[in-house]
Amino acid sequence: MLSSRTTTTLLLLVAVSLSGCGQKTKTADTKTKTAHPHSHEGGDALVWGEEGIKYEGFVLALGHHGKHLHAGKFVEPAVMVTRDGADVADAKVFNSLVASDGKEIIRKEVATVYEPKSEDEPAHYAQGKLHLPKGSKGFILRFRLVLPGVTEEFVRDIPIEISE
Repeated sequence: MLSSRTTTTLLLLVAVSLSGCGQKTKTADTKTKTAHPHSHEGGDALVWGEEGIKYEGFVLALGHHGKHLHAGKFVEPAVMVTRDGADVADAKVFNSLVASDGKEIIRKEVATVYEPKSEDEPAHYAQGKLHLPKGSKGFILRFRLVLPGVTEEFVRDIPIEISE
C-alpha cells in the first residue's frame, strides 16, 4: 500500500500533467516546442493595428492577439517595444477597453506581462485580457505605456471591430 506522502506526490504529478504545464503545441510551421500560456496559431496570431510608432527614441507596435474578435469573448491586447533595435523588457504597459466614441470606459485598465521573443513571436507585452461585451460591433483598445527614462506617458487608441 502506498504511503500518504507518495499518494499526494502522485496526485500532484497527475494534476500538473492534466493542467498542461510544459505542454507541447504545434506551431504554424509544424515545429513542436514547449509552450507558454497561449498558442500562436490561427485565431491567436499577433495582429498589429499600428506599427513603427516612434516615441522618445522607442519604436512601438500596438495590436492584439487574434485575427477575429467576437462579442462575449476576450481580446488580448499586445504591445511591442524596441529601442535601438533591441527589445525593451522594463516598460510598464497597460490597456483598457473604451466605447467607440472614445469616452466611456467599458473595461478598466489592466497591466500586461512581458513575453520574451520565442520561435513563434517577437518579444512583446500581453496577457492583459479584456472581455468584449455583446451588443456592439466596435470598441477602442486604449494603450498606456510608461517607458524607461521617459517622463511623459505614451497613450494611444486603436479601434477594433467585433463579430457577433
